[in-house]
Amino acid sequence: YFNWNAELPAMMEAQKPAAVIVMMGSNDRQQMKLDGASEAVRSEKWLKEYQARAGALADLLEERKIPYLWMGMPAFKTAKMTSDMLAFNDVYRGAAQANKGEFIDIWDGFVDEQGAYVQTGPDVSGQPVKLRAGDGINMTKQGKAKLAFYADKPLRKLLGLAAPGAGLPVESLPDAAPIGPAELPDRTPPMSLSDPELDGGTELLGG
Repeated sequence: YFNWNAELPAMMEAQKPAAVIVMMGSNDRQQMKLDGASEAVRSEKWLKEYQARAGALADLLEERKIPYLWMGMPAFKTAKMTSDMLAFNDVYRGAAQANKGEFIDIWDGFVDEQGAYVQTGPDVSGQPVKLRAGDGINMTKQGKAKLAFYADKPLRKLLGLAAPGAGLPVESLPDAAPIGPAELPDRTPPMSLSDPELDGGTELLGG
């Protein structure tokens, strides 16, 4: 397996990231060799070791003072894989929250109202699109865009950036020049809506 806890320090030294987004798990549904024996996925010993590895990764990020988001996993086409992802998400949430990270729950964005896997669903604008590839695992382009949407706002917050479409802070705007009387637009005097002169007549409709 790829040892993230061993490889990540050198990667961070080289890249010097302002923030880190963690997302993993779909390939972790395999046995572990522990104390010379093979442990099945989600057995008691397996979960204990998996929690330790996730916690160590979160510890590493916290020690280096790098802000991070831990993205949860979505549902998948097979019920067994979906069940495993629910359990894995609990591990990721616990690791992140115990180590000053933020867990981003994306689950509801890729299931129907009953909580079941969907291949087609609303995109970020609410339009129905194909979110998942035919294998029931990978994301389509629209699915990836929706996934990124979940990370966008929290990431901007971590980096101190304004949300898309947000106005500039008032203190950053230039001073406005005062408007003189000559620059004011022409104005029509107020007129009552019950004024007969409104339509050029002299009487209200209906007398």
